[in-house]
Amino acid sequence: MTNSMIPYSFVPGTKAKAGEVNANFASLASVITQNQTTTANNIQTIQGQISTISGTLALKADKTELQTTFSVEENNADLDTYLTPNTYVFDSSHQPSNPPVGTTGMLVVTGSSDTFIKQTWYADTENISPRTRTYRNSTWSSWISDSGIFSLANPGYLRMPNGIIIQWGNGTSSSYTYPLAFQNLACLVVTKNGAAGDYERSDSGITSQSLTGFTFTSFGVCHSVNWIAIGY
Repeated sequence: MTNSMIPYSFVPGTKAKAGEVNANFASLASVITQNQTTTANNIQTIQGQISTISGTLALKADKTELQTTFSVEENNADLDTYLTPNTYVFDSSHQPSNPPVGTTGMLVVTGSSDTFIKQTWYADTENISPRTRTYRNSTWSSWISDSGIFSLANPGYLRMPNGIIIQWGNGTSSSYTYPLAFQNLACLVVTKNGAAGDYERSDSGITSQSLTGFTFTSFGVCHSVNWIAIGY
């Protein structure tokens, strides 16, 4: 019976031919050489894979997205520019310029630019619920809390879950447009900043109003106007 590693087999007690013995040794040497080459190639391949993995891990270790918390080191940071998923902490020395509420806190950014980005702001103040908003098509939505949708601006508004809308503002114009149009009813209150001693020129008032805004006229001293509207 012939062994797969050697070309010749020998019957015990018989004399083997020198050529057959040499052929067997040559075959064994060839097999050993092939095994050594295969082993060396395998070792080289494994070493290459280890080197690649090590390089990838080293590269990833330098990436900021692997951080779970990032302390912001700039003051007056614009939250609109924070689009990279991470957790950002703002302290009293590094406050953002446009937080939805409070002055310090933590901003958690999640999502993907391929779909949408979501920001959640946790104010460093007791009894204030988190605010959330989303970023789609290069546009930020309004901040939303448990109380509803709101905008801390001038003019600003608060739309509560039950449909009631409160809006406010201050200005020097004679015409004002609500940030959110009322659908059914708008109850408006306006105050004039400034007083005149001449009663004949002291008249001020609303000259027109609708579900979308109002106009105001003053014949006295009017430095500015404060207004608030409630409706639904």
